[in-house]
Amino acid sequence: MIRGMTTPTTLPSFLDQLDRVRAVMSAQANILQQVAAIYADAIASGGVVHVYANGHSRLAVEEMCIRMGALTGFHPILQVGITTFTDVIGPNGIRLCQTLEKVEGLGAQLLNEYDIAPGEPLVVITATGTTAAAVDIAREWVRRYPENPIIGLCSREQSTKAAPKHSSGENLHQIIDRAKRGFLIDNAMPLGDTSVIVKGTTDTYPICPVSSLGAITVVQCLNELTLRELDRRGIAHHVLRNMHLKNTADTYDLWIRDQRARYARILNNPAAVRPVK
Repeated sequence: MIRGMTTPTTLPSFLDQLDRVRAVMSAQANILQQVAAIYADAIASGGVVHVYANGHSRLAVEEMCIRMGALTGFHPILQVGITTFTDVIGPNGIRLCQTLEKVEGLGAQLLNEYDIAPGEPLVVITATGTTAAAVDIAREWVRRYPENPIIGLCSREQSTKAAPKHSSGENLHQIIDRAKRGFLIDNAMPLGDTSVIVKGTTDTYPICPVSSLGAITVVQCLNELTLRELDRRGIAHHVLRNMHLKNTADTYDLWIRDQRARYARILNNPAAVRPVK
């Protein structure tokens, strides 16, 4: 035993949250299958699934876009100022980042950078479903591309119960509800996110957020379901193999080349949907 450590008498209560996440995912099996089919449609056509996040939700995007076992066809929309919270202080500190999250109109500027093809979906990942930046890009997507799917990945409970932060008076679930092809996936996060209350001798401490755990679980469930759907259609697809184990069945270069071709299309696509003015 390491000097100074004590043997725990009980397991961490946070482990109970694994059961919570599993139950929420199981209850959403039907919608997960529907979203996987939308992903497969976009990927099979040579297009991409656009994925936006802000704050710590960028972790879920990194699980989708380049990771061992990752599929090609996912395009991250990550703006550095609203996704890099690790500096804490200084010119890239948390107060500056959270100020940027409140700037309305940023969603339009982000979408101006890309040519969106018919059928390509946008996934908006936000822990709470209330962050102004996430609401902003979701609203702009639905306005510009009303026929394209939009998927919101957030806390259903917080999005429906918390007060809006965007001047429109909407949270993410409301935009998804009014979209022609909107799908809301619950990340299993409870109201307030923290899931463990430590009642100590010095204070009572709420800790252990669930949102990242839930969001990453959704991402990996959809990765599996999407690949199974592509395979069911008879479509072979690029998956990033484990190079550490020298698995070269689908090489890193081939994976990158497929991504490059898809990204080139979103930068200059003659068949792109023209935004509604």
